Amino acid sequence: MLLVAFLVNQATGFVQFGYSLTLPPMEESLHLSHTEAGLLITITAAARMGGALSAGTLAPRYGSRPIIGFGALGVGASMVMLGFALNYGMAVGAAVLMGISSGATLTPMMGLLSAWFRMRDRGLAAGLAASGGSIAFIIAGIAVPVLTGANWDDGWRHSWQLFGGMVLAVAAVSLLLVRERPAQPLETERRPGSARSAWPVEAFKHPAVWMITLLAFTSGWAQNLFTTFFGLYLTQENGVSLATAGQLVILIGTLSIGSGVVWGWMSDKLGRGQAFGYSFVVQGAAFVLLAAAPGFVSFLIASALMGATLRAAYTICAAAAGDYVPVRFSSAAFALMSVGAGLGSTISPTVGGLLADYVAMKWVFWMATGGSVAGTLGAVYLQTRRQADAPAPSP
Repeated sequence: MLLVAFLVNQATGFVQFGYSLTLPPMEESLHLSHTEAGLLITITAAARMGGALSAGTLAPRYGSRPIIGFGALGVGASMVMLGFALNYGMAVGAAVLMGISSGATLTPMMGLLSAWFRMRDRGLAAGLAASGGSIAFIIAGIAVPVLTGANWDDGWRHSWQLFGGMVLAVAAVSLLLVRERPAQPLETERRPGSARSAWPVEAFKHPAVWMITLLAFTSGWAQNLFTTFFGLYLTQENGVSLATAGQLVILIGTLSIGSGVVWGWMSDKLGRGQAFGYSFVVQGAAFVLLAAAPGFVSFLIASALMGATLRAAYTICAAAAGDYVPVRFSSAAFALMSVGAGLGSTISPTVGGLLADYVAMKWVFWMATGGSVAGTLGAVYLQTRRQADAPAPSP
């Protein structure tokens, strides 16, 4: 199950990270402005949010296995469609399907981890699964520059078609291997008032779930600004070659492989709020470097900082999904957190595109810094609330 979760994260990681290096040639090939490019990613993120919420609500009632498997089929097919897009309308259609399918695939997959791992191990398990998304970042960093270097006009198309083929293979594995729960169930963390209904109403009532959803919003806001405009900022604003930008992307992906594991482990040991806070501080430093001191050294340091924290919020959210509600509703809790991240991811690329077109692209990263500051403050509140709610030690 952990291996399947790793592969599903890799498959859906192409949706999040594939645009970073394919956007420059896509803009030229499809004659897009920065605003239109940002809107394309906004559409993908909005559709992903809808897919996540729907899948998280339906999985407790109808099962996760078919949703994960057929959702992955949709992701792969939509990537192949994007590779054949001849105009902006076709690209938007592929983006809608890609977003819905990726949200529907990933949410129940990560929610299932709460049924397969005890609470004290969920952060580590979520981090190991999340490292699959980092592999997608590395593959994109290697493949896109090679394919676009061989053929600038069509290399981005071949990249998306390659991603799609890999995802279709993951879909077949998911349909074969996903199981709803272990043969020997783990002890269940039962909570007062757990509903017997298959509809996950309880997941939408807990205040801590909503607080983490807010933190996910700030993370989605900041990270999607980075993943959308990093390649454009380096190549179009600072004269960095696409090959060099690709090497920095590989660095980010390589470092992020272990980052999810580290942040998940930290959240198990220190608490979800404290781990969230540290990750926002590190990311904020990366955004400040990009905005205030553009140059290769800053780009290198910022890339290392982003790689060290890229999967932090996602991992902590997945680990926390079963902390506050019965594990059968963990997919619904994670879906709500995904909606928060999706809202941030949906809004920020379009706003960032407008800033890039009419002000200056460096202000995109100042906006990302603002998201990190807000996330840090929210994380401090979550950790303080957790300590206040903790039971007093026995005399």
